Amino acid sequence: MIIKQGRKKLTDAKFLGKFTFGLMFRKIEPVVLETLSTTISNSTLHTCFVREPIDIVWVKDKKIVSLKQQVLPFKFKIVPGQPAQYIIEAKSGFIKKHKLKNGQNISLLS
Repeated sequence: MIIKQGRKKLTDAKFLGKFTFGLMFRKIEPVVLETLSTTISNSTLHTCFVREPIDIVWVKDKKIVSLKQQVLPFKFKIVPGQPAQYIIEAKSGFIKKHKLKNGQNISLLS
Protein backbone atom coordinates (compact mmCIF):
# COMPACT_ATOMS: atom_id res chain seq x y z
CA MET A 1 0.00 0.00 0.00
CA ILE A 2 1.24 3.49 -0.80
CA ILE A 3 0.55 6.41 1.52
CA LYS A 4 0.36 9.74 -0.33
CA GLN A 5 -0.35 13.33 0.57
CA GLY A 6 -1.48 15.07 -2.58
CA ARG A 7 1.01 13.97 -5.23
CA LYS A 8 3.78 13.39 -2.71
CA LYS A 9 4.47 9.78 -1.75
CA LEU A 10 5.10 9.55 1.99
CA THR A 11 5.95 5.87 2.25
CA ASP A 12 5.12 2.30 1.32
CA ALA A 13 3.22 0.43 3.99
CA LYS A 14 2.03 -3.08 4.63
CA PHE A 15 -1.76 -3.42 4.63
CA LEU A 16 -2.70 -5.70 7.50
CA GLY A 17 -6.49 -5.51 7.17
CA LYS A 18 -8.88 -6.21 10.06
CA PHE A 19 -8.32 -8.43 13.12
CA THR A 20 -4.58 -7.94 13.29
CA PHE A 21 -1.81 -7.51 15.80
CA GLY A 22 -0.48 -4.35 14.12
CA LEU A 23 3.13 -3.75 15.18
CA MET A 24 3.03 -6.11 18.14
CA PHE A 25 5.92 -8.58 17.86
CA ARG A 26 6.96 -7.01 14.52
CA LYS A 27 9.81 -4.95 13.18
CA ILE A 28 8.78 -1.28 13.23
CA GLU A 29 7.76 -0.40 9.68
CA PRO A 30 4.73 1.53 8.42
CA VAL A 31 1.53 -0.52 8.52
CA VAL A 32 -2.10 0.30 7.73
CA LEU A 33 -4.94 -1.25 9.73
CA GLU A 34 -8.61 -1.20 8.76
CA THR A 35 -11.07 -0.70 11.62
CA LEU A 36 -14.15 -2.90 12.02
CA SER A 37 -16.46 0.11 12.02
CA THR A 38 -16.07 3.83 12.46
CA THR A 39 -16.54 4.11 16.20
CA ILE A 40 -14.15 5.42 18.84
CA SER A 41 -13.91 2.00 20.51
CA ASN A 42 -12.94 0.30 17.22
CA SER A 43 -10.34 3.01 16.58
CA THR A 44 -8.70 2.68 20.03
CA LEU A 45 -5.30 0.97 20.20
CA HIS A 46 -2.71 -0.22 22.68
CA THR A 47 1.05 -0.65 22.32
CA CYS A 48 1.53 -3.77 24.41
CA PHE A 49 4.44 -5.77 22.99
CA VAL A 50 5.48 -2.97 20.62
CA ARG A 51 9.23 -2.63 21.12
CA GLU A 52 9.79 1.10 20.59
CA PRO A 53 7.84 4.38 20.37
CA ILE A 54 5.55 4.80 17.36
CA ASP A 55 3.49 7.51 15.66
CA ILE A 56 -0.19 6.83 14.96
CA VAL A 57 -2.34 8.51 12.31
CA TRP A 58 -6.12 7.95 12.16
CA VAL A 59 -7.77 8.49 8.75
CA LYS A 60 -11.44 8.78 7.78
CA ASP A 61 -12.79 9.71 4.35
CA LYS A 62 -9.24 10.43 3.09
CA LYS A 63 -8.63 13.01 5.84
CA ILE A 64 -6.45 12.82 8.93
CA VAL A 65 -8.81 12.91 11.92
CA SER A 66 -6.33 12.35 14.75
CA LEU A 67 -2.57 12.09 15.39
CA LYS A 68 -0.45 10.79 18.27
CA GLN A 69 3.34 11.20 18.27
CA GLN A 70 5.92 9.14 20.11
CA VAL A 71 3.50 6.72 21.74
CA LEU A 72 5.54 4.65 24.17
CA PRO A 73 5.45 0.85 24.41
CA PHE A 74 2.98 -0.75 26.84
CA LYS A 75 0.37 2.02 26.75
CA PHE A 76 -2.99 0.34 27.30
CA LYS A 77 -5.52 2.77 25.84
CA ILE A 78 -4.71 5.16 23.00
CA VAL A 79 -7.91 6.91 22.01
CA PRO A 80 -8.23 9.09 18.89
CA GLY A 81 -10.07 12.40 18.90
CA GLN A 82 -12.52 11.03 16.30
CA PRO A 83 -13.38 7.58 14.95
CA ALA A 84 -11.47 6.38 11.89
CA GLN A 85 -11.67 3.95 8.98
CA TYR A 86 -7.92 3.36 8.79
CA ILE A 87 -5.04 3.57 11.22
CA ILE A 88 -1.43 4.11 10.17
CA GLU A 89 1.24 2.97 12.60
CA ALA A 90 4.80 4.06 11.83
CA LYS A 91 8.16 4.62 13.45
CA SER A 92 8.32 7.58 15.82
CA GLY A 93 9.12 10.74 13.85
CA PHE A 94 6.88 9.92 10.86
CA ILE A 95 4.36 12.68 11.68
CA LYS A 96 7.03 15.32 12.24
CA LYS A 97 9.05 14.30 9.15
CA HIS A 98 6.03 14.68 6.85
CA LYS A 99 4.54 17.66 8.73
CA LEU A 100 1.17 15.93 9.09
CA LYS A 101 -1.75 17.79 10.69
CA ASN A 102 -5.40 17.10 11.47
CA GLY A 103 -7.69 17.78 8.51
CA GLN A 104 -5.05 17.18 5.83
CA ASN A 105 -5.95 14.95 2.90
CA ILE A 106 -4.14 11.64 2.72
CA SER A 107 -4.52 8.78 0.22
CA LEU A 108 -4.07 5.09 0.83
CA LEU A 109 -3.48 3.32 -2.49
CA SER A 110 -3.19 -0.43 -2.88
